[in-house]
Amino acid sequence: MAKKTGMVLLIAFVIFFIVNSPADAAAVVKNIQHLLGHGFASISEFIRSFRD
Repeated sequence: MAKKTGMVLLIAFVIFFIVNSPADAAAVVKNIQHLLGHGFASISEFIRSFRD
């Protein structure tokens, strides 16, 4: 029950954040995308280093 309530509160917060500050919400998404892309590139480079 607590997990479901927490998920509903998280979704409500995200919707509230997007509605009240769309530019900041877009910046957060862009930063997360950048971090994920950099992380995957680093892992790929690490794995490629074993082939050489």
